[in-house]
Amino acid sequence: MYETLAPVTHHFYPLQKYTDPADEAFAGFHDLLRGPKPAASDNMIYLHIPYCEKRCTFCPFHVRVKRDPIVYERYTQAVEREIAMLSELPYVKDMTFKAVYFGGGSPSLLTVPQIARLYDALRRSFAIEPGAEWTFEGEPTGLSNPELLEYLASQGTQRLSYGVQTFDEELRTIMNIAATVQDALNTNDRAKALGFSDVNVDMMFYMPGQDLEAVERDLVELDNCQFDSLDYYYMSYYAMPKSTFLGMEKGTYPKKPPTEMRGEMHKLVRQRMAEMGYHNVTDHVFAKSPTGSEYYRLLWGGGFGEHNAETLAIGASARGYLNGYSYANTLAPDPYVDVMESGELPVFKVSGLLKDPRNRGMVFFPKFFRMPLSRVPDDARTRLLIDNLVEAGLAVVGDGELALTEEGKDWIPNITIDFFEDEQEAINQDWIGELDSHYSNRVTL
Repeated sequence: MYETLAPVTHHFYPLQKYTDPADEAFAGFHDLLRGPKPAASDNMIYLHIPYCEKRCTFCPFHVRVKRDPIVYERYTQAVEREIAMLSELPYVKDMTFKAVYFGGGSPSLLTVPQIARLYDALRRSFAIEPGAEWTFEGEPTGLSNPELLEYLASQGTQRLSYGVQTFDEELRTIMNIAATVQDALNTNDRAKALGFSDVNVDMMFYMPGQDLEAVERDLVELDNCQFDSLDYYYMSYYAMPKSTFLGMEKGTYPKKPPTEMRGEMHKLVRQRMAEMGYHNVTDHVFAKSPTGSEYYRLLWGGGFGEHNAETLAIGASARGYLNGYSYANTLAPDPYVDVMESGELPVFKVSGLLKDPRNRGMVFFPKFFRMPLSRVPDDARTRLLIDNLVEAGLAVVGDGELALTEEGKDWIPNITIDFFEDEQEAINQDWIGELDSHYSNRVTL
C-alpha cells in the first residue's frame, strides 16, 4: 500500500494556515476566546521556554542560544503577562486542567526563582486539578542542579524529560549536543533519589553515520540505564544546515543512512524495547508503565479516537488547540516579548475548522494504535481507507475496535495523513513542497 514513508510526522491537527487577522478563521478563534466554553473537555497547559545552552545541529524548533540573565528575566515577565491575560478570557475561565508541561528549548536555563514565579502564576491563574500531571523539560546539566530538582520535587512535579539522543560521544560532539552522557546519567540518579515517578528521555535513530549496529549499541546502553520512559523517534534532516550536507559530500561529515534503513531501525527499536520490558504506549513512546503520559494523550485529542481534548499554549512558538482551532503563538522570542509588552495576545497563526470534528480523532488514532469502532466517523471515505488498511494487512477490525497491526505501526505517518480531510491534505502538500524546496537547497549529494 505504501512504498516510502511520509517525510513529516504531524503533532497538531487541523493544520495551521491563517495569519491575517482579517481571515474568517483568525477572527473566529478570537471570538471563541471571548465567549463561554460550550462544553467540558480534558485539557492541558503547554508553556514554552525557547532558550538553549547550544543549538543541536538537527534541531527543527524555534529556539535561541542565549546566556543573558536580562533576556531570561524579560521573557519570564512576558510569560507572566500572557498567563494573566489568558486567565481573564471567558473561555479559559471555564477550563480545568489535567496536565501542565514546561517545554523548550530548555526551561532548566531559567533561575529557580523565575521557575517558581511561573509555577505560582499558573496555579494562581488557572483551575489546575490537584492530581494534575506536571512535566518539566530541560537539558541534563541544568536539571542536575540540586536546587532546581529539589524545588520541582517539592512542587509535586512527577515527570522530568530531557534529551540523550545517542550514547555515542563522537556523534554527540558532531551534532553539537551540549551535555555529556555522564550528565544524563547523573540527572537520572538524582531524580530517582528525589522520588520523581517518571524520568523520560529523548532518543533518536537514523542519525548521520548510524547503522543497525550503532542503534543496537544505544539500545544496550539504555537497558543499563532503566529510564522510566523514552521518546524514541527518527531524526529529520529538514533542519540540518547546508554545511552538513557539504560535509557529507566531501567526506568530512557522517552520511545520512540509506532511506530504507529508517524502517529497519524503527523495527529494531520496537523489538528491543519490548524485550527490555517497555510498553509501546503511543507512537514513538515507550514506558515501563502500561499506560502513557497524560501529556501525549491530551496533545493528541484525548486518545483512542477521542477528539475533544484541548491544549492552552503559553510562550513564544507554543502551539495549542481550542474547540476546533489549532493555533500557534508568535514564533521568535523577541517579537513575542514585544507583543506581550504591547498588551496584545500573541496568536500568530490559526487553522480553519474541520468539516467533521471527529476527523481529528481519526487522524490521531494511529498514534494510539487502536480505537473503538463507535468513534469511527461513518462516511464513505473513512470506510474506504479502513478497508484499504485491512486489505493491506496494516489494520484489523474485530472485538468492537479498529487496531493497527505490527506492520501498520511502521507506516503511522502515512496513515495519519491519509485520514486528513481534503482541505487539510492540500495544506499538507504545500508544507511538504516548502520543506522539499528548503531541503533541496541544502542537499548537494
